[in-house]
Amino acid sequence: MTTVQVEGDGPVAGLILNRPEQRNAVSSMMLEELRAALGALAGDPNVRAVVLSGAGPDFCAGADVAELAAARSGAGAATYGRAMEEAFRTIATHPVPVIARIHGAALGGGCQLAVACDLAVATDDARLGIPSGRLGVVVGFENIERLVLAVGPKRAAEILYTGRVLSGSEAAEWGLVNAAVPGADLVAATEGLARTVADSAPLSIRASKRGIGVVLENLSIDRYAQSHRVADFDMMAAEAFSSEDLTEGLAALRERRKPDFKGS
Repeated sequence: MTTVQVEGDGPVAGLILNRPEQRNAVSSMMLEELRAALGALAGDPNVRAVVLSGAGPDFCAGADVAELAAARSGAGAATYGRAMEEAFRTIATHPVPVIARIHGAALGGGCQLAVACDLAVATDDARLGIPSGRLGVVVGFENIERLVLAVGPKRAAEILYTGRVLSGSEAAEWGLVNAAVPGADLVAATEGLARTVADSAPLSIRASKRGIGVVLENLSIDRYAQSHRVADFDMMAAEAFSSEDLTEGLAALRERRKPDFKGS
């Protein structure tokens, strides 16, 4: 069974994360299929907007914990993290706007997916957050950048440092999503936004998306001039992925208890 389904044959295409039994947890296969689906849609001149949603009760509950545990050190951790960043970058650089339709949980990698999208609509009772500090994992550098640019450094720090989970309504107030609506209105609200985008002049929208991307690139850190700083971050992230704290964080998640981190 494919983990990402493509639907629609008009100007608005739908991408559905399709692992409902795993709450659409992000696996390597899902990341690969998501990139492939986006690549195919990028080559379709009839597609003017893409709606990204999740099958079942959740948008995406985060990383696949079993795969994360298996890939927690060495080349496996680097490969898994790189695959996530590449998938999020594919969304951010896709030629047409990508709109997240969020219900239920959008946590960890699921929240990062939403941040990578151009626009997002959530139910008012959706749950969005990045509890990386409660697990002992580290969010990728580019995804931290996107979060800071979306909500500002103080709120990004609160999300990352405390693992705070926002309701859809709070996420709208913070600028993490564009709008929060009652659950019964989610599909119509997202469809209406997507249709409005699709009805606009496609060359104008594509150029505007690229222009916004250039602005964000100019606001972000110069990776070449400041490569030593990024290298420091990468080293710290690799250390965290191979730590005993990550073992404890994953165990606590499985056992539904508070983790006891030692800083090692």
